[in-house]
Amino acid sequence: MDKKDQKQLEKDYVDGIAAYTLDEKMQLNSSFIQMKAELVLKFENTGYKDDDDRREVWRKLQTVAWLEQCLTQIVNNGKIAEVELRGFAKLKQVLTR
Repeated sequence: MDKKDQKQLEKDYVDGIAAYTLDEKMQLNSSFIQMKAELVLKFENTGYKDDDDRREVWRKLQTVAWLEQCLTQIVNNGKIAEVELRGFAKLKQVLTR
């Protein structure tokens, strides 16, 4: 494998990681949007007399929002990227042997 092919392979690998990470992030966002929408709908469909049910749905909605914030923060801090970069370094070692 010449250097040009190796550079192209490295570029394709990095592009693949970026696409995979973006896809995962979009799926994660979509899941949270769906969960929140379902909970809001449940909340709106409970009557004011169903105070316990409304409180339970509200707690679930707050928990989902908290989880979304935590996972988004983890993704944005690059924890996933760090793992992927380690994988890239291993691939590079294999290719340069």
